Amino acid sequence: MPRQPLEFYENEGITPESTLNESARTLLRDYAHIPDDSINHHVNQIRKEAFKVAPYPCIGMFQFLDLSLKSMISIYPEIIDRVKNGDKFLDLGCCLGQEIRRLVLDGAPSVNTYGSDLYEEFFAVGYKLFNDYKESGAADGGRRLDTTFIAADVFDDTSRLVTELAGKMDILYTGAFFHLFTLNEQEKVAARVVQLLAPNPGSLIVGRQSGSEEAGEDVRKGGPGGRGPFRHNAQSWKDLWERVGQATGSRWSVEADVSSPEYSLAGVADGKSKEMQSKITGRGLRYVIRRL
Repeated sequence: MPRQPLEFYENEGITPESTLNESARTLLRDYAHIPDDSINHHVNQIRKEAFKVAPYPCIGMFQFLDLSLKSMISIYPEIIDRVKNGDKFLDLGCCLGQEIRRLVLDGAPSVNTYGSDLYEEFFAVGYKLFNDYKESGAADGGRRLDTTFIAADVFDDTSRLVTELAGKMDILYTGAFFHLFTLNEQEKVAARVVQLLAPNPGSLIVGRQSGSEEAGEDVRKGGPGGRGPFRHNAQSWKDLWERVGQATGSRWSVEADVSSPEYSLAGVADGKSKEMQSKITGRGLRYVIRRL
């Protein structure tokens, strides 16, 4: 395994005690019915399984329990109300499905929720994390979850994500997803998002990702061709959606800012790699995008 992913995993400053906030603990306690004194051990075991599926830094840092959607207080009540009233919600790049479970705990019917990720194995790990199941009547009394999970490559035009969901979603969440890609790839992902959403005024995109006060490529992560994932500031993110709107014949209102930290990692010591330092000091881009 490459050294950098291991740095996010084998770090004495990154523990459940230092990273899990009260919102995450409430979800595990009230939704999954995990006793307080068992949460840290349970989350550590899940982290091991998830890191074997894909060694993302966010998994090593326990950010699979960073419930960003609920913290977006300007839009979260609207999302809950709309899903309660039948709107379809998709978490694109859902990882273990943590945001969906929080919606369900807050009253959203799980039958109106959808999750998609490249790695199907994440779904099974998510069921273990949250003690829920696709079917009712589980032996240990876990709750039933009627969320539809779809394993898919977002760039695959023939995947179930496209063939089953195109034009049917009302709200789409992307957390720590767009920042995985180059600028050109991001525009393709954004066009896919437009395709998945219902072509109606009010269709909603919300999310967060790594950002930067100065937009540009993250050259430290560049591939063989030299292109790296693109980090946006508020204006470059708005510009992207202007271009995507022109390409897809749609119009979007974009609210975005980079005023919040990307991660809370106070327990991590100084002197780490530039990659680790960027996570400690990096800015998070948050956005609400509404179809006009």
